[in-house]
Amino acid sequence: MSEIAWGLASDKTAIILAVALITMTVLSAGPLHPIDNFVNTAPRPYWDEMRQFLILWPDTVASRAVALPVLTATALQLAYWHRSWRPVVLGVGGVFGMVCLVASMKLLLARNHPRTFDPAFFGDHGDVSFPSGHGANATLIYGLVLFLIIRYRAVRPHIVRRLGYCIVGIAILQSMVSAYLHFHWFTDLVTGMIAGGFALALTIRLDRMIPEGRTTNWWPWYGRAPKIAEERPPRLECAARD
Repeated sequence: MSEIAWGLASDKTAIILAVALITMTVLSAGPLHPIDNFVNTAPRPYWDEMRQFLILWPDTVASRAVALPVLTATALQLAYWHRSWRPVVLGVGGVFGMVCLVASMKLLLARNHPRTFDPAFFGDHGDVSFPSGHGANATLIYGLVLFLIIRYRAVRPHIVRRLGYCIVGIAILQSMVSAYLHFHWFTDLVTGMIAGGFALALTIRLDRMIPEGRTTNWWPWYGRAPKIAEERPPRLECAARD
């Protein structure tokens, strides 16, 4: 257990994201309030026409109700193909860690909702807007889908790049919609994406630390048998002629 903890704590990407998460939390507590207030009070054109559509469609793209089925289908398909529980374990562990991190920060800091027009922490309204769970979902859940696809080489490289662009687009769209609808402060969204990236970095690091192992003997389905290259010795043709 100590080796795993030390391995997670020594990951450079996780350290950078942890520092960024702490920094954004400190800045969101006061120095970045002018930016939050500016974004929150900016004009909302076409509010009556767009509000219901944005709530029912774009805002749900990064919700767990949409993102988790995508991750579940990807993890189960890869687990079936490779006869291994690892994709499922990575998916469950990554999402669980992210939910624990975001929920603990929400309950501890208790930031006021944007509709109160007061971005202070430890508010009296009982709100838990910081950090954004949707922002964390966009980074962690869809990031895990992309990581599993890359790890098991499920698609071609050019498709991987397109999927990466889609994830970036989902994160940007989710941030714009949440800010437009007064669902989150601007710093809620940025910090949420950093928190999701931090949980993703720890999940990837944990995957690299745990030795690879197959569960062929007790895997309940047949799946696709792994391809094993058989090396056959070249034929020796000897023609002995008198």
